Amino acid sequence: MAVDLGGLGAFLDTSGSKKPKKSKKKLQLRGKESAESDGDEILYDAHASSLYKDEVEERLESLVFGTQPFVGATEDGSDSEQGEPDAGEGKPSQLQKAWHDEDDDNINVDVVSNKRLRKLRRSESEKTLSGVVYNQRLRSQFEKLLGQPDWAAVDSGQKRKRRRHADSSDSESDEEDQQLLQKTGNLLSSSVERLPKDIIAVSRLKDANHTKRAQSVVRAVEFHPTADVLLTAGFHKTLDLFQVDGQVNPTLQSVHLERFPITTAHFTKDGREVVIAGQRKSFFVYDMVAGKITHIPGIRGREERYFDKFVVSPDNQLLVFLGKDGYMPLVSNKTKQWIGDLKMNGRVCDVAFTPDSQHLLSSGSDGKVYVWDMSTRDCVHSFTDEGCLTGTKLAVSPNSQYIACGSDSGVVNLYESEQCLRSGFPKPLRAVSNLTTSIDHLCFNSTSEMLATASQKKKDSLRLVHMPSLSVFSNWPTRKTPFSYVSAFDLSPQSRYLAIGNDKGKVLLYRLNHYHAGKML
Repeated sequence: MAVDLGGLGAFLDTSGSKKPKKSKKKLQLRGKESAESDGDEILYDAHASSLYKDEVEERLESLVFGTQPFVGATEDGSDSEQGEPDAGEGKPSQLQKAWHDEDDDNINVDVVSNKRLRKLRRSESEKTLSGVVYNQRLRSQFEKLLGQPDWAAVDSGQKRKRRRHADSSDSESDEEDQQLLQKTGNLLSSSVERLPKDIIAVSRLKDANHTKRAQSVVRAVEFHPTADVLLTAGFHKTLDLFQVDGQVNPTLQSVHLERFPITTAHFTKDGREVVIAGQRKSFFVYDMVAGKITHIPGIRGREERYFDKFVVSPDNQLLVFLGKDGYMPLVSNKTKQWIGDLKMNGRVCDVAFTPDSQHLLSSGSDGKVYVWDMSTRDCVHSFTDEGCLTGTKLAVSPNSQYIACGSDSGVVNLYESEQCLRSGFPKPLRAVSNLTTSIDHLCFNSTSEMLATASQKKKDSLRLVHMPSLSVFSNWPTRKTPFSYVSAFDLSPQSRYLAIGNDKGKVLLYRLNHYHAGKML
């Protein structure tokens, strides 16, 4: 059954069709559909009245279509990339400093005794800095955190380009520049310096859902694969979409499903749909292009109590659900129909795809990790997770170099992928034992330089691991970081943001300054 919700589909429709007429009325449609054998009534309620405003339409359309620049965009919407000189103008001359203090050349600053200055060191061997170097380090630190202020831009062409981007009117040359930046995002991000170990610079921003706080524990948090949009969902039976800008984080869309507490929600990899699951035999698909909620009554061919957990394959072809007795039902993402099963020993607790979607890893109650060839659907290898009785979470790094295995003891074993595929008893590179309760969440960042791990069984249980050094960041989180019980989290596609959902209905938003300074999203 498909229920037309309107609104959001108009922002995502690329067919060139006209947008629907504006309406100030709140859209609410009711339809009866049997979600379970007892004939519960499902209520579809889309609180979308604000979505018909022109400003919101244009903002969301630009977010999902990519007409809004993401690479190098600052949080206030201005472009942080330095502009090029206008045609016919020469390169800007290097202006001399208006004033120079000669005493700066003759002083040395101790950067060890003062804890606040230690961040200026490039290596532990540095004890003092000359006045000139100290000045340069301070300037670099300022620009790293806050960016270069507009008044400091000496290039007149650069200033004019910034003013043009600040205006609502966009010229054809501006659009071409934006398209070029989007296509070369990977090239720009590759030039970012490597993530330093031990100390990570993190800034707390306004909560991602402060405009519409959840009324229960947040069970799902995920960033859109291409746009600055975040989804949240939970036991309050509502899916919310927010635009993430770090300042206002406005609500874009809310979809309420009566009698359907949500446990899992994921964007499809093309960013056009949201698949929503709960402790029911049925699940829902929200088509953001057509503006429809589609109710999938169940997975034919499988008798399960409910389908509440699943993952989406990186190639966007499959949905893999976690069933009972070690079964993993495979569902076509295109047709939403059952196409087969995988079966492992014991109870399956989690699955994870390799980035190329050719293999699937599964773990569960027997302490082993099974490797499946998705072209043949055969188990081609298995290995024992060292010291693990029950595996709870799996994650594969985006560069395919690492495999992280979380267990019910709170230990996360980090492996080299190649070693895991060759040996039945691989030795972990490092056993991260900073948490003491069952691991519920694992996530690598986009550059594979960092792993986030969390447990919802104990308060404030979240840690960040620096992968090149296999060490846990020591300065964050602190004892005063207000995580509460972490129920869900996600890192943005370019590692700029970390969103953390908790038991209080909040979605905390943090900026990772290293990637922000490197013009990554």
